Amino acid sequence: MNLKQFFVNVGDTKPSFWTLHVLGWAFYVLIFTIEYAAFNPYTAKTGYLILLPLICSGLVGGVLTWPLRSIYGYFSKGAPLIVIATIIVMCILIAAIWTPIKNLLLMYFFDHVTLYDLYLGNQPEDFHYGELFLTVTYSFFMIMVWSCLYFGINYHFKLLREKQLHLEAARLSHVAQIKMLRYQINPHFLFNTLNAISTLVLRGDKSTANSMLARLATFLRFSLDNDPEQKIRLYEELKALMLYLDIEKIRFADRLNVKFDVQLEAERLLVPGLLLQPLVENSIKYAIAQMEADGVIEIRAQVLNNLLHLAVADNGPNTDSIPTSTAPLPKESQRGGVGLKNVVERLRVLYADNYQFSIRQGENGGCVVRIVLPVELPA
Repeated sequence: MNLKQFFVNVGDTKPSFWTLHVLGWAFYVLIFTIEYAAFNPYTAKTGYLILLPLICSGLVGGVLTWPLRSIYGYFSKGAPLIVIATIIVMCILIAAIWTPIKNLLLMYFFDHVTLYDLYLGNQPEDFHYGELFLTVTYSFFMIMVWSCLYFGINYHFKLLREKQLHLEAARLSHVAQIKMLRYQINPHFLFNTLNAISTLVLRGDKSTANSMLARLATFLRFSLDNDPEQKIRLYEELKALMLYLDIEKIRFADRLNVKFDVQLEAERLLVPGLLLQPLVENSIKYAIAQMEADGVIEIRAQVLNNLLHLAVADNGPNTDSIPTSTAPLPKESQRGGVGLKNVVERLRVLYADNYQFSIRQGENGGCVVRIVLPVELPA
């Protein structure tokens, strides 16, 4: 984890109530110690000994505000007016209790006058009992600040939590969509392969049937074991494609010829798993299967201008049914089957608008499907 990620995680983690509570009142003691010791001419002569009554005052303030956590928690789900009224009433009540205690502590520190002395009538000549409630409004606003911070901090982390839940829900939806698209295996491929295996068994060609069945199992295992969210190197994608093509070559024999034109630089780049297989399957279904001989599928991959260019081309017939582009694929296009729509949707989910997809007639007939992706290197 890098330093930036550490601070992001720390910022998203709500501190405990007691940590913030103690730090808040410690800050109160620190600030007023500096003020009384450095800037107040009446108390400056005491120096930082003023820290002692301020610590006691901060402890009393901390004890008095501690129950507010439960009180605010109980009323926070009520109507806004009830919440505001509760805050004001509690701030007045605590200020009325805290202020005389705080003033008595200061009187004892400066004049050595205790509450017992006041009870006996041994107060200073110019003393008036109303002095015990001096700065009560100041205390009221101090407690109000505490209350606002309590609600503000809780609301902040509540919003963060809701945002995280929203992002997690969006991520899970994203993953589910990718998995749905990734695991959408064309039943025609399975049916044709199993039918071909059955035919081989009936003919007594068990060796070829076993070989075809083993390749099918390996291909299906590859398609199901890989994480749909994780991209793989193009080299591994081509290995999986070869498994699929080995199966189809058994079915079509000399009718299917495959050519690869792949740059070495392109092989190490990352692509979505099983991206090319639906494109090749589309060519086999609409081109090779319609031809009696000399069917050719060419797979190309190269890096140009920091972009990965992929292409699957065939020399099949029925070029009139091929659209000039697919964004989106026309419904009436025979070449715009489920496989191509699946590829387009997966690219949209994984790359948003940062990709290109097109399907066109080849210069010498047939169909050419092109995909342009941003260059991604393995970590």
